[in-house]
Amino acid sequence: MMNDNPVISVKDLCVTLYTESGDLPVVDKVSFAVNKGQTLGIVGESGCGKSMLASAIMGLVARPGKISGGSICFCGDDITHLSQKQLRQYRGSRMSMVFQEPMTSLNPLMTCGKQIAECVLAHERVSKKEAESKALEMIKAVGIHNAEKVFHQVPVQLSGGMRQRIMIAIALVCRPELLICDEPTTALDVTVQAQILQLIRELQEETGAAVIFISHDMGVISEMSDYVAVMYAGKLVEYGKSGEIFSSPMHPYTKALQNAVPTLDDDEKTLESIPGNVPMLNQIPSGCVFAPRCTFASPECMERRPECHPDENDSHCAACFYPFDEWS
Repeated sequence: MMNDNPVISVKDLCVTLYTESGDLPVVDKVSFAVNKGQTLGIVGESGCGKSMLASAIMGLVARPGKISGGSICFCGDDITHLSQKQLRQYRGSRMSMVFQEPMTSLNPLMTCGKQIAECVLAHERVSKKEAESKALEMIKAVGIHNAEKVFHQVPVQLSGGMRQRIMIAIALVCRPELLICDEPTTALDVTVQAQILQLIRELQEETGAAVIFISHDMGVISEMSDYVAVMYAGKLVEYGKSGEIFSSPMHPYTKALQNAVPTLDDDEKTLESIPGNVPMLNQIPSGCVFAPRCTFASPECMERRPECHPDENDSHCAACFYPFDEWS
């Protein structure tokens, strides 16, 4: 898909939680690919499987979860079932992740400069002095002006936006080919959010990294993404170029997400809520996963499950029996 040499290619990926109450499908046959310099936005409500998908790509799925099917290829290498030792050759150096809440990811007792330098020392054959020099330069690169002071500070001494910049510095200090951003601006105010998004774009342009940007915010996804994957209940329900997704959505769930977002150019727009909730993992319907909440569902939707399969031409596709039908 996209071309013959994507940075990351996910094919029919399944992640399952094996529990006493049964096997629970968190990610169910998801496929996509991202090229160098491109950004794939993944959007959906909380509980749709976005973060678990990111964890699977990074090899961070913890028990009782396990990759139960499909494949993950990174720069042509199948990394689906590599050991943690083998994954360390990729993780942190060639593929990195920025998490939602930096205070749960940063070491509260270690200075910011040391945390960045440790990443360099773990993946590059350089001296401690060279690693610290790279760390300082990276702090400057992420837009922190008093870099020397921040280098010697611990995370609790910084604001939320500054801590997120340090997380981005750690993720990018080794110039990874793939950067995964999992809700990196959710806890930040609007001004700081805009700064972080601009920073990610600028660093991507400089390094040429492929980016997977995960969010529940349709506005952020629209701003950041070349392609968009819409997830619901662990399934990929719509995929396509960002412009097509937002101008001509094919799936009722995508349209419903858009209708729930206010716009500046339409003061009279009535915001619409989506009835019901994302189904529990042990209550996934046998037909279309969105059918119980869809006002346009037919008897066929309740009985059969449509699939969304992006092809090699990146065609706009949706897991819906009636795309662009009367609901559009």
